[in-house]
Amino acid sequence: MAVTRAISTVVDVSLAILLVSAAAVALVTIPSSEPEPPDPDATARTVLASTVTVDYGQTASETTSGRVSTLLAHAAVAAERDTTPGFVAAVERAVDGVVRDAGGRVEVVATAGAATLRVGTRPPPDAAAVTATTYDVDANGTTASVTVRTWSP
Repeated sequence: MAVTRAISTVVDVSLAILLVSAAAVALVTIPSSEPEPPDPDATARTVLASTVTVDYGQTASETTSGRVSTLLAHAAVAAERDTTPGFVAAVERAVDGVVRDAGGRVEVVATAGAATLRVGTRPPPDAAAVTATTYDVDANGTTASVTVRTWSP
């Protein structure tokens, strides 16, 4: 009888180790059902480094091209100084297209003085995680802050 119990104990311990190992492997290899938030640095590089052309008037001299970060900074400064509202609106439209192409869950905020421009969807109040990356951009002798925010649902 004692011999049978000893064999049973060895089998029981081996089975326990096997089950614990299988559980550990399952926890490590099974992907989470929650999507990860987009990487704010990668999203910022993609969005802010994109180049767009902005038509903000009736003539060819009222067309400009540039990086999203630079155009947003200039638009925030123009909004703060209350000059060229057509330029501000045209930049917002152009950047909205870039943000949409980035896949959603992205908001870009440019601030200069008291002026703030927001492009994209704001993170919902129940977002699981919100991350942000902020850059300072020189525009017309003023520094504007451009922030890219991303979130997970």
